[in-house]
Amino acid sequence: MNIKYVKNTFIIVIIILIVAGIYIIYIKDREEAKESHEENRETRTTRDINIGITEYDTINPLLTKSLEVQYITKLLYEPLLDITMDFKMKPAIAEEWSKIDELTYIVKINEEKKWQNGEKIKIEDIQFTIETIKQTDSIYKENVDKIQKIEKLDENTFKIHMIEPVNFFEYFLCFPIVQASTYNERIPIGSGKYKIDSINEEIIELSCDERKIVVKIYKGITELYNNFTRENVDIILTKNVNYEDYIGNIGFEETLITGREFYYISCENIENIDIRKLINDNLNEDKLIYDLYKRRYINVEFPLEYGSYLNKENNENGDIQNLGRVRLTLSISPNDESKQIAKIIKEELEPKGIEIIIQNYLNKNADMILKRQTVPLMPDISIYFNDENIKEEILKIENIENEEVLKEEYAKIIDKYYNELQFISLYFNTYIILHNKKIKGDFSGNWYNIFYNLDTWYKII
Repeated sequence: MNIKYVKNTFIIVIIILIVAGIYIIYIKDREEAKESHEENRETRTTRDINIGITEYDTINPLLTKSLEVQYITKLLYEPLLDITMDFKMKPAIAEEWSKIDELTYIVKINEEKKWQNGEKIKIEDIQFTIETIKQTDSIYKENVDKIQKIEKLDENTFKIHMIEPVNFFEYFLCFPIVQASTYNERIPIGSGKYKIDSINEEIIELSCDERKIVVKIYKGITELYNNFTRENVDIILTKNVNYEDYIGNIGFEETLITGREFYYISCENIENIDIRKLINDNLNEDKLIYDLYKRRYINVEFPLEYGSYLNKENNENGDIQNLGRVRLTLSISPNDESKQIAKIIKEELEPKGIEIIIQNYLNKNADMILKRQTVPLMPDISIYFNDENIKEEILKIENIENEEVLKEEYAKIIDKYYNELQFISLYFNTYIILHNKKIKGDFSGNWYNIFYNLDTWYKII
């Protein structure tokens, strides 16, 4: 073999390898630079967000009837006592509170609390807020209805004198407090973390040290949906489980918040407890939720499951003897939703030997009555029972202040519920937070407040 030829071939191979190596390194460096650029671009974030609403009436926290605005005002105005995500009480403007007797409470306000104009929060502001609520058509009227007067003890302490006893009264102290001297201005001054920078018919601009929130006001739901799909709005709140019919299901995420409407069947008119248990065991609540609400309602065993007082699983009913064919009447409100629910209940139970006669009117003497109850803020379950003995027992234990003892007493009531099944739990409605996929963070909350974890929200830009 020609030595010169071999030598030249070797040199050419070496050159090719060197060129290939340089090329590979070059390409790799470019790819890494590109990936780094993409990564840097993707991780650029902002804490400023846009929220869309449709039901704007007034930013005045005492007068608004809009659920969307109520949530916004929780960022602007503090209550005396606030509600945690698991429905416990926590300090807000008030730092201490105690029950003196059935008609008297003593409250101490945090002397460090100030209005957004720098002025100190005064007891006179609290007195003014309560009187204003009483004299207006405020959603908080029930909160102050049983308050007789506020007695000032010193600059930071006052007594609340009640007209009559109210169980769990501290839960009623979650209404927003406004400054007396600025109430009649266009925007009453608040003490919350956020303040209003500007407001008009289309936009409310809020800010704190960390972020800005732009609340965009739309005239109707179609306009809101259109702007959400175009990403002019980052976050919206809806109760519409069929929202996909309007905006599809691509480009955004949803978070379900347990709502305030509890659906259940009263069956105390059925004397045979085994029949009640038969209904409970054979009723498929998940099918109702699937067929009617696209899996977006929340199945529950008891109306306190969303709170902090129930940590108990469903009791086993055991074997139920063969009852043969059972014929029952089901009374419903004459609206489309109730008719759909009743139809599915009928279809579910009849193959199990339970014949349902649907009455399209409310008949208090019917075997079963389909009901929907707006749950109270406090853990009051007496509203679901018609048995006066159980109601009286519940009202007694609601005066217990020790939480562990209270849970023990509630457990006894819940045992009675499972043993007697005077009503059958179905599900809660939901509020749906929709946010485009560029918005990240923890969106968990409850029907009282959707902004518990607002500090974790941010947007990728």
